[in-house]
Amino acid sequence: EDVMKRVWWYRNAVVAGAALALAGCVTHKAPVEQVSVVPDGPRPIVCSPAAAGSQLIGAWLSNTRPRGAAGTFRGLIVLGADGSMAYDTQLQIGKRIRPGLRETGCWQLADGVITLQTIKSNGEPVDMGDPIYQNRYRVEKAEPARLTLRELRSNGQSVTARRVPSGYRLPF
Repeated sequence: EDVMKRVWWYRNAVVAGAALALAGCVTHKAPVEQVSVVPDGPRPIVCSPAAAGSQLIGAWLSNTRPRGAAGTFRGLIVLGADGSMAYDTQLQIGKRIRPGLRETGCWQLADGVITLQTIKSNGEPVDMGDPIYQNRYRVEKAEPARLTLRELRSNGQSVTARRVPSGYRLPF
């Protein structure tokens, strides 16, 4: 029995010694410098300036009754000389005005077709690959005070807008 106690004591001493020896071998690594890698974000989109003197530059307000809608749809399109565009919409049903969209982006006119490319919708970046954010219209008539467009899709609706003063805002 006495021999067994000594063997256990000796064994525990060897294990403790080995543990201390191993602990001494452990090296503390120098802290690794953390480097934050930020992936390149989307490149800023630069709009192409409109042709000098384009009659389309300005603010245009349309009031339409879209097929299948119970109310009046208001659209305010602001086309900048620098190729920028802002597009605000509202739907009014009776006396109630529903919140609309506020989109910003670029516009261009080529071969009688105006393309509105949304970059941000309600302040948030959009998926540029999603076709819903690109609207194309045939310019049917461009006069100093009136603009008539037709959607480029089957059974596309005609939209007539009147020029409004710069800085005009939709109500509400």
